[in-house]
Amino acid sequence: MEDKVINILHMARKAGKLKSGFDACERSCFSNNAKLIIYASDLAEKRIKNLMNIANASNIKIIKFGSKSLFGKEFNIRDIGIICIEDVNLAKGILRSIG
Repeated sequence: MEDKVINILHMARKAGKLKSGFDACERSCFSNNAKLIIYASDLAEKRIKNLMNIANASNIKIIKFGSKSLFGKEFNIRDIGIICIEDVNLAKGILRSIG
């Protein structure tokens, strides 16, 4: 399951449909581009509450998956705890893989 989700995340990134970091995801949500928010299991509680509020206000699905170090390793950037997908089909693929 994890490999399949990671593969979809890589496809989203190559397509330019993946945003990483709190600020980028927040902008994506408020501009109605985000279709799915994914946060790391080791994200701070305060950040999770902020994300839940944003997701509820924007009516965007939010899930917990992976860890900060997993995202950092997979995308060759600093450890990040929040990513969002801006493509509805890729978001559905991730939800099917996890669900």
